[in-house]
Amino acid sequence: PPLKIPTPKASPINNAAVETDEPDPDFDEALRLQRRATHFLTHKQYRIAVDEFSAALFLVPDDPILTPQLHVGRAHALNGQERFESAKNDALMALKHILRDREEDVSAAEAYSVLGKSLYYTKDYHGAIEAFEECEDIWKKNGGKLSVFDEAYLDQCREALDAGLGVDHDDGMSLGGGKSVMSNGVKSVVSSVKEGKSLTNIPKLKPPRFVSREKALQTAPNLPPMPKDWPMQSPTSPSSVATGPERPVTFLSDAMGIKLNRGTDGLVRVISVARLPPGSPILRKGEINAGDLVREAGGVDLRRPITATMWGDTVALIKMAPRPLLMIVAKELTNEFMDDPRGHIRSPPEI
Repeated sequence: PPLKIPTPKASPINNAAVETDEPDPDFDEALRLQRRATHFLTHKQYRIAVDEFSAALFLVPDDPILTPQLHVGRAHALNGQERFESAKNDALMALKHILRDREEDVSAAEAYSVLGKSLYYTKDYHGAIEAFEECEDIWKKNGGKLSVFDEAYLDQCREALDAGLGVDHDDGMSLGGGKSVMSNGVKSVVSSVKEGKSLTNIPKLKPPRFVSREKALQTAPNLPPMPKDWPMQSPTSPSSVATGPERPVTFLSDAMGIKLNRGTDGLVRVISVARLPPGSPILRKGEINAGDLVREAGGVDLRRPITATMWGDTVALIKMAPRPLLMIVAKELTNEFMDDPRGHIRSPPEI
């Protein structure tokens, strides 16, 4: 008679493997929400981004990989809403999940980065420097380096401390009267996380506000891409306009701290530049001065005259363009600019 081969009994390990391979609708939906939230975050629709990240965290509150990413994303959106305390809490929650399950990696660097920005905006420059230095150490161990954004924030923090600004950790008070939640230092808080201590000082955000799929689709941004030039520009610039060498200026923050004006000749000029004291929320690199001609902004060629309609579209695109934004400027070597035929200066937009 044929031999009967006994069927092996299912072991707990085999069962676990089978369960892992089963589809997880909550996880899949959380991934979809994360993609949507990142889209809204990229287009600076911070409130909707916070709602989407919160909904995803509701579905996946304890995944070792996805949950920290969601906390970091929501922290970025909260910073955009100027809800810096909540952003700090999200960054710490991300670190809690990461360090609980593994050693510091690139995910931890991203959490330290957003934590540093949150601390910077609450004038806790000591804590911000610690966070950015931790971020830098992790990047170096992984063959990378700080982003241009983080380097700019780190420089600003050091300048602010040199000027005597920021939080006094002896009494936990800032110059603005706010209490520093990081008065024990970033490293101390992270050490507590590594030791498995509970971060009881981290409150949870309110449950996500329900938004129907139809309403969410209706509010999705439909921004045009940045054009390389405008179709109705004049073929050449006025021969009477002479410029010096072109200079690149990189804007890292949403606020740019400059005022621009389109003159009657159709060219765009800088008419004022805000001074950047230590601790300023405006971050830019490069030299830009009042009177400079704007030759290019965000890839849009402004070397030739543009119409008033084109100028309005250009201002909107500059404000909505993702950072870093590259602007090319040059010193104007002619004497008269910015006057209209009636001898008045047009009211410029502040960017």
